[in-house]
Amino acid sequence: MQVLLDSLIRFISQHLTATTILFFCLFAYSRIRKRKVQAETAKKILHKSISTNQNEPLTLHPEVDPALCAGCGNCTRVCPEGDILKLINHKAVLVSPTKCVGHGECEAACPTNAISLVFGTKTRGMDLPRITTDYETNVPGLYIAGELGGMGLIRNAVKQGFLAAAHALDHLGSQKNDVDLLIIGAGPAGLAASLTAISKKKKYICIEQNRFGGTVYNFPRQKVVMTHPADLPIVGKMKFKSNKVSKEELLEYWNEIRKTTGLKVQEETRFETLKAVDNGFEVQTNRGMIRASKVILGIGVRGTPRKLGLKNEDLPKVTYNLIDPEQYQSKNVVVVGGGNAGVESAQMLANPKYKNRVTLLVRGETFDRCNEENKRIIENMEKAKQLEIWFNSSVKEIQTDKIKIQKGADLQEINNDFIFVFAGAELPHQFLMSLGINMDKKFGEGRSVKI
Repeated sequence: MQVLLDSLIRFISQHLTATTILFFCLFAYSRIRKRKVQAETAKKILHKSISTNQNEPLTLHPEVDPALCAGCGNCTRVCPEGDILKLINHKAVLVSPTKCVGHGECEAACPTNAISLVFGTKTRGMDLPRITTDYETNVPGLYIAGELGGMGLIRNAVKQGFLAAAHALDHLGSQKNDVDLLIIGAGPAGLAASLTAISKKKKYICIEQNRFGGTVYNFPRQKVVMTHPADLPIVGKMKFKSNKVSKEELLEYWNEIRKTTGLKVQEETRFETLKAVDNGFEVQTNRGMIRASKVILGIGVRGTPRKLGLKNEDLPKVTYNLIDPEQYQSKNVVVVGGGNAGVESAQMLANPKYKNRVTLLVRGETFDRCNEENKRIIENMEKAKQLEIWFNSSVKEIQTDKIKIQKGADLQEINNDFIFVFAGAELPHQFLMSLGINMDKKFGEGRSVKI
């Protein structure tokens, strides 16, 4: 090593001018200085996450093996959500765990395979249905794809719907039923599964308790629902004019696909239960029985929102989603939740043209689960006095025309017409177990997910 170093020094002294050497020294210094500043910034972000108890990831997230990490920084550059992964001491570190939504770009960009996508942490388990790498549950022939399996991104749900349907239809027996494949839920997973059935020329039906689009249909107007394209069976890569695709744009695109492919969706059909029989499944809906050889559950979890657990929470003024902000004008509105759903809803309701008085309640000392762009927008709106943000706050009592809020050490009562609660959603564990599906608690474990 010393001989090699001496040879390098001799080469530099013999072939490079003093000006060139100075240039390289300054360049190297600037790079080192920049890395040091970035590392210090990353440490501050990490320490803030720890001090505010925001250091536990809420869903699928990357786990970095420091022994394999080469410190190249690829993972920090490809993440679309901002300050999630940063380099500290030349190693990638998850500095903003609660803001991670499981894109998986970091894992794909890592040249040394140092990153794995996992569910839960060593201290905080995550209950998930037991599924194989082909998304089949422990009940043979019954599959789960999308948000119900712990991964809610549209791109991931589309791929899972395709893989689940492909596996199910490639393993049909000789049984005869109404359909080869019953798809429950017409969201992204259901769309992909239906197109897969069409491509394989198999008998199928897709049922949806609301309208085509599933969870996406119930998002607020003009909400950005997709930032990365997905590949659909038959169609190929979804193409849009912008990288930021709104709810309306996506639904319009999907409806065109529905027309051109002849995709069949039975709307306003609620799935109630199913029973495994010798030749497949008997599935009960509010419109009658469907007999299917294979079944895919792509129903999502937004139908079971996490509630506050307070008296009077069943009043009509309390709701758990926002579809049309124009319905609410000149009202006293409280929005609960510091994640993307809550912050985006507060932004829409606080639009000056609606003349609402909006208060956004955040349980912690800072925004814990929203991306950097939403955080910037909502903070600028507060500076412009378009709304108020109350940190360290929670609802304590709901009354007909008022609401009591614990803000720090103070209990405050304010006028209130509507409460929008975005405290996350709960997996319907009891319902899944009633179908015979086993649940596993993941403690920082992967499941060989295909995304």
